Amino acid sequence: MQKRAVRIILIAVTIVCAAVVAGGVTLCAVFPNKYVTSVNAAADEFGLDRSLVKSVVWAESRFDRKAKSAKGAAGLMQLMPETFAECATALGMDSGSDMYGVESSLRCGCYYLSVLIDKFDGNITAALMAYNAGEANARKFLDGEKVFAETQKYLHNIARAQKIYGLFC
Repeated sequence: MQKRAVRIILIAVTIVCAAVVAGGVTLCAVFPNKYVTSVNAAADEFGLDRSLVKSVVWAESRFDRKAKSAKGAAGLMQLMPETFAECATALGMDSGSDMYGVESSLRCGCYYLSVLIDKFDGNITAALMAYNAGEANARKFLDGEKVFAETQKYLHNIARAQKIYGLFC
């Protein structure tokens, strides 16, 4: 365990040094920390790790509040319109809440993620699979079906981003 920790620290120091040498570009330029007050408030409201929420926002929208996927997911946390509406109702938000609004997207996304974590008995990986591929698919993955390549990449990106956000940004 100690060897792994030392290796991670050395890699991190190398990356930071390389970024400084490359003209001041930092990891936080690649892994932005926009809307930090709103992100932290939403994460705290639903008992979520702040670096996890930042990582989900990064993986879903790269902190672009106007992001929209080809499938129709929208906002910072890329919720489908039906999911957003259900979450907004559950939270007692105005029925006309804006999917692209920073606070509304973060609150609904964090609420939804916390619901998934509860449904999967605290298994964050399973909850993230459900967030990305749907709850039914996540249950199939847990039952041994092959995880979609897109979902595997999503989980990898979340894990990588969470390390960075936990250490630096």
